[in-house]
Amino acid sequence: MIRHFFTFIFLFIFSALVQAQDNNVTANINIEANVIQSIELITVNSMTFGNTQPGQEVIYVNPITDLNAGYMIAYGTPGAEFRLDYELNRQLTRIEGEGFLNFRYELSANSIEDQTSSELIEYENRNLRFNSEGIYYIWVGGEVNLENARPGNYEGDFTIEIDYI
Repeated sequence: MIRHFFTFIFLFIFSALVQAQDNNVTANINIEANVIQSIELITVNSMTFGNTQPGQEVIYVNPITDLNAGYMIAYGTPGAEFRLDYELNRQLTRIEGEGFLNFRYELSANSIEDQTSSELIEYENRNLRFNSEGIYYIWVGGEVNLENARPGNYEGDFTIEIDYI
């Protein structure tokens, strides 16, 4: 709103200056404003693994079918296209000391709040679209190999970047 007010003032002053210098000079300036709403990403549920069993080498959380998948909601401009980007592989660090696990993320998403009908989001620049309410639902899962893991608790961050197109 303030930006539009200053633009109007600038055009008024520019027009007055041009006319004051030479009455035969006219200027037409077309202005187009596209107000972009910010995107808000809210984590509803974090991904959980629970306790592992002796001899278990791999944990897999399916983002489409597993209730342990993380759940996020993105809010943006209704009907707007956007791109979603994330790091495919991340390290989870052992809290109690040395050690880490490699985690490979997998995302699924949907324009309706239904995990079972969500589609996998491949790690690529794919155009997605907010629904008519400006909402997009995202589930986070993935796979971690425990073969050489030390006992303990591990933690790590997961970052999703969403940009309008």
